This record gives sequence, structure tokens and C-alpha cells, in this order.
Amino acid sequence: MTAKALWVLPIITAGILVASHTATAQQSDAGPLYLSLDCMKSTATDYVDLEKDIWQAMHQELVNQGKRTSWALYAVEFGDRSKCDYYTVTTFTGEEQLNADPAYEAAFEAAHPRKSWAKTMARTLASRERVSSELWVSVDSTEIKEHRFAIVNMMYARDPDVYERMESDVFKPGHQTLVDGGHRAGWSVYTLVSPIGTSVPYNYSTVDFVNELGPAPMAESMITAHPGLDLEEMHEMLELREHVSSETWARIAGTE
Repeated sequence: MTAKALWVLPIITAGILVASHTATAQQSDAGPLYLSLDCMKSTATDYVDLEKDIWQAMHQELVNQGKRTSWALYAVEFGDRSKCDYYTVTTFTGEEQLNADPAYEAAFEAAHPRKSWAKTMARTLASRERVSSELWVSVDSTEIKEHRFAIVNMMYARDPDVYERMESDVFKPGHQTLVDGGHRAGWSVYTLVSPIGTSVPYNYSTVDFVNELGPAPMAESMITAHPGLDLEEMHEMLELREHVSSETWARIAGTE
């Protein structure tokens, strides 16, 4: 395969989102980075306003309390909206945060002391259906900067150890070169914790964070990161995983 041919595969690896725009998704002293991904189907025209006006401030309060690392709301820009037209992404650093009691009502009272919790919950339930929830854990990441879009792909790998080494050792340096060159705002790879089983068609996800949609010089970046790289061999490495699906999400709101 020529460098030109590979250039047209700008988003061959992409996936689940980190809501924070500055932290990397690698393990810290507090533990690995977990992501709770909630698929939302809006049922009212004021759903986005509700998330931005009410829930964003509550999640910020929980971040301030140290009960989570970040929260963000994404809309499906290009993809199948029949099941989910929005996603919320909440990140937790280590098992202590992941298992902390969020105490939502207390967070609501701290963030909105003059509003009614019961009325807000009734409005929330009327505005969207939470179709499904998934738990992911970070495998590796470049720095993730502020971004407008996330190009989301789901992957299935039969040999997790080999696949993870390929992403970290071969493709991560190429993605870092794209970030350094201003072509992307970041990249991450995650593995699915729950649910799992034969009915789930993917077990990994990666993400390209971008501020502009369009192709990126992936081949040139890989050559820069790995001088003398055989592009044909690199293309064969992609067969280590099945590319299940792709979507583009637009970031709407998030915690600081």
C-alpha cells in the first residue's frame, strides 16, 4: 500500500470519549481511568437545556467534591440516531471514585439551592430515556486538548494483548505526531469492562479528538514517528482487529 493510499484512512482507529480536555487517560497513582458511557434518547425539545442548565452544574459539584474526574455531553453529529442521539460521558480515576456514592440530591441542593429536586427529576425523566450504560477503562492515550468533535469507532480484537501492544507501540506515536502538528486534539484507546458476552460485538474503542472534520495525514505521521516503516506491514497490522462501527460526536458541554 502506498503512502497516498493510506492517507485516505484518517480515522481507521477512533472511539470512546474522555470528557476532560487536558488530562491523559493513562493510569495515575490513584488508579486507572474509568468511563461511564450513557446512551440517551431525547424525548423533549428542552433536553439539551436541561443537561446544560441543571445537570452540568451538579456534575461540576461532584467533580469539586472529588467524586468524579469529569463529565461531558455529546450529540451524535453523523451516525445512527434511532437508538441514541446523545451520550453523556463520566470519568472516574481509580476504584475509590468509581464506587463513591454520588448523593445526587445533595449535589443538586448545593448547585441549585432554590430549585425543587422532585420537579427536576420529573422533568429529567420526561426529557430523555437512558437506553443503555457501559463501563470502559483506559488502555492508553496521548494528551487530550480542547476539542469540538470526537470520531468514535468500535473495535473487536481476538487477541487483546497483541492488539493493545499494536495500538500503544505502533499507532500511538503516529497519533502523537498528528497532535503535535495540530491535525488532531488527541487520541485514546479503551477496553470494555461491562457489559460483555457473545451478544456484544465489540470489546475495544479508540477516539480521535478533532476541531475540524476531514482527512489527516496519517501515513506521513506514521513515517515521521517510525522512520523506515513498511506501510504494507502496518496495513496488515490493522487486521488484528475488526472495525465494527463509526460515528462522529459533537461536544456540547462539560465540566471544567
